[in-house]
Amino acid sequence: MFTLILNGDVEVNILNALSIIYRSIDIYYVSQKCNLMVNKVKRRVSCFPKATYYKPREIPLCCLEIINLSIEEIEAVRLCDLLKIEQNEAADRMGVSRKTFWSDLQRAREKIADALVNGKAIEISGGEYVNTGECKVNFLCKECDHMWEAKDNQPRPTSCPNCGSNLIFRIGGDGRGMRFIENNYCCPKKKESSKDTGDVSKKK
Repeated sequence: MFTLILNGDVEVNILNALSIIYRSIDIYYVSQKCNLMVNKVKRRVSCFPKATYYKPREIPLCCLEIINLSIEEIEAVRLCDLLKIEQNEAADRMGVSRKTFWSDLQRAREKIADALVNGKAIEISGGEYVNTGECKVNFLCKECDHMWEAKDNQPRPTSCPNCGSNLIFRIGGDGRGMRFIENNYCCPKKKESSKDTGDVSKKK
């Protein structure tokens, strides 16, 4: 057992002291890691995309590999590439550091490039963000052609405020297409498989 004598009358057990120090260091790093996980900064998003799915033409979505683009990633692209806002200002708008904004932007650009070059679909959803509600969305009623707008941070309307019809859709699309026949729509691939199954049963 090693001991250290200080001032001739104080003995310190070196092994015990080292174990205490290492234990304190482990506790510190674990607490810091937990704080980083809990206190992850949510990006401020002021505008949602008009549509949430993009894919190559004439290929069913179920036959494609889908790349997920988060809401904050598309917001970074909108601010920097569409509105041509400087990165410092764009980072301030989203409430993050310039480094964090640059990481989101680069990740979004890589995903978009991958989808365009390799023929993949893009799904825009999810992420860590706060909706500021600055952007407005237009809705149109198929029954009476009435058009109105609502804020992004409000629930999607269920009926037309003019005639009460529920045949309404978001201008620009809600995502997967086939807006007016959601209940009857299914993937063409699934339709073909069900048709083949029906033909086989008829032959039997």
